[in-house]
Amino acid sequence: MAESSEPPPGFREERLALNEAFSRDLNERKAEWIDGGQIVAGFRCECWQVDCGERLQLSSREWQEVRSRSNRFAVAPGHIAGEHETVVKEYQHFWLIEKHGEAGDIAEELA
Repeated sequence: MAESSEPPPGFREERLALNEAFSRDLNERKAEWIDGGQIVAGFRCECWQVDCGERLQLSSREWQEVRSRSNRFAVAPGHIAGEHETVVKEYQHFWLIEKHGEAGDIAEELA
């Protein structure tokens, strides 16, 4: 019997949420370093793309806005998974997105 090359139901949504949660965790550590007076190279784009290397320069106020809800993420302009995310606000240097559906539920559980 041939194996299916399709991922199991929900796999893509889970993978998206896990990738973004990983970047969120890294950025939260960077925020702590900034609060401690250390210089960092910008926040990592929290998009779904595993190999994304974009860096975002966020002010303290912008960072707090991103973290105001557990299903919100800061991404480089255009870095969205359309069917799972909605752009909440477009800044010139980053977009604030909100995950919804199963991917949003997973992101909230991982926060």
